[in-house]
Order: sequence, then structure tokens, then C-alpha cells
Amino acid sequence: MSIRAHRATLALGSMLVIVAALGGCASNQSAQTPSAFVMPAQPQEQTEYIIQPGDSIDVSFYFHPDNNQQNLLVRPDGKIYLPVIGELQAGGLTAPQLAESIQKRSSVTLRDPKVAVNLRTMNQTRIFVGGEVARPGFVNYSPGMTAVQALMQVGGWKDSADLKEVVLLQRVGDTGNEYRPTKIDLQRVVHDGEVKSDIVLNPSDIIVLPKTGIARANLWMQQYVINMIPIRISASPF
Repeated sequence: MSIRAHRATLALGSMLVIVAALGGCASNQSAQTPSAFVMPAQPQEQTEYIIQPGDSIDVSFYFHPDNNQQNLLVRPDGKIYLPVIGELQAGGLTAPQLAESIQKRSSVTLRDPKVAVNLRTMNQTRIFVGGEVARPGFVNYSPGMTAVQALMQVGGWKDSADLKEVVLLQRVGDTGNEYRPTKIDLQRVVHDGEVKSDIVLNPSDIIVLPKTGIARANLWMQQYVINMIPIRISASPF
């Protein structure tokens, strides 16, 4: 073997030793990183606010101020009443969408109506968290709230909770009390570090943590969820 080839072999061997040493350090550091608890996923970016039942709004007619309405409450069915046009749907619309709807309806009786809708107060929507948690009950909803964040607001989960079989109930439609069940695995978030598995909640969602290895789960759901809050579940989650 020539001197040049011998030097090249020594250089390659040194590089391999350095790479192996760096890889060992990285694996040791990874092994020492605690994974028992991880921060929940960052809240998703929120779109424009959707008007909900219980909200209070102001309706202004630029060229017809006699028709202005202040502090108008959105009814539980999502509708409002304006003397100039009668009832119309407000829940489920953004403020610009509602303004456009009012403008179109009022153009029948008003000349060139220009309308603005402003949100005065928001209904403080709540999420129910029940089952094997420290303090079952309602928590105030905030945009971007995740399932793990909601659980922390009720004091966290008990040792008897089955985080792999968490039940998420979501309302079907904008009104009514029918809920659609879905099973979510929060153990992947809490123990395995999969923050993307942390579900971003919607207003009026319900989270229920069953016991580990619970028998007759449907009866448990009837006793500890349906009998506590007046909802109708469209299908069994178990």
C-alpha cells in the first residue's frame, strides 16, 4: 500500500470514529429526555369570529339611523328580530355576512341601505369535562383550546382514567342537543409526545374519560354523562 493510500485510510477511519461518537451522544441525550408529560399542541390559527346564540350585537344603518338596533341579543335558535325586516338568522354567520344579509333583506323597504354589524359581547361558551378527572364540570371555552388544556383546567386526570379511550362528543349542527361521539387517544399526547394528536376543541364539546378496563361502558356513559347534562348521543362510542 502506498503512503498516500495509507493516509487516506487513516483519515476515513478517524471520520467514522467521530461520527459514531456524535451519534452515541445524541442517543444518550435523547434517552435522558423525560417523556412523561409534554406541552399540548399550539392552538390553531383562528378564522373570523362566528356569531353564536347568546352573543349581543349592534346593527347600524348608515343612511337610516332610525332603524339602528343596539345590544341586540342572539336568541338560542340563532335568530334576531329587526323591526324593518322581521326575523333572520344570525347564528353561524360572521359579522360581515350578517350585515350583507340584513342589507339585502332591508333593500326591499329602504333606499340604498348600508349596514354594519358589530359584536358587543360574546357568549361565554363552556365545555364539559367529566369522568375520571379531579373536578368534573364545565370550563370556559377559549378559541384554540385543546383537549389536554381542558383536562388541566379541571385538575387533570385520575390514575384510574383510560387516556387511550377518551370520548369526545361534538354537537351535530348549530342548534339542538344531538351529539356525535368520537374516541381519541390522549395517551399518545401525554406519554408518547405526539403533540399533533392533541385535538383542538369546538364550543360546546364534551370530553369524557372512562375508567381503565371499564365493563358495560354504555351503561357508564348513561349514568355519568347523559344523566348529568341534557344531550342525545347519535351513536355509541364503545
